[in-house]
This record gives sequence, C-alpha cells and structure tokens, in this order.
Amino acid sequence: MREYLIDVYGRDGLPFNTRYGNGDPIGEEAVQVINQVYEAHTVREPWQAGDLMLVDNIRAAHSREAFTGPREVLVAMADAMRPGGSPIVEGRPR
Repeated sequence: MREYLIDVYGRDGLPFNTRYGNGDPIGEEAVQVINQVYEAHTVREPWQAGDLMLVDNIRAAHSREAFTGPREVLVAMADAMRPGGSPIVEGRPR
C-alpha cells in the first residue's frame, strides 16, 4: 500500500509522513523496527455493548483495526486537568 501511495502522490504528498527531527526521512529498516515495537506492545480488547474508552493522547499511541458493522462513536476533547480542577499546560499548572 505504501508503494502505491508513493507512486500516486509522491513521497512528499503522502497523507502521513514521519521524519527525524532534522527533516531527514526515516529509512525502511527503522520503520520496520518501529512497527515491530508497536505490534509487540499492542493491547487488543474485544468491545462489548456499553463499553467506554478513554485515551490519553500524550501517554498512548492509539488507533483501531478494521471494523465492519454498526457502531456509534462519540468524541470529546479536553485540556489535561489536575485533581481539583487545575489545568495542566505543557506539564505545568497554569
């Protein structure tokens, strides 16, 4: 799939692209290692009716695998908060 997308859109036109901090592309070997680490640490949980998932976008990489059938997805976003209601900005209280 990656090669098809590169053929169609070019390396700089991909819908997602990851590079090192200096802008250099990440080589295929490093991408394979990253994918292996993701797979080794992936947790799969079968969903049941009424389940609720909360995701911390800072602490966890997340996605979903292919899904078919009816579903209802509701999303809410919020700033990080400390117990007692004090907002966290860049790891520090405001």
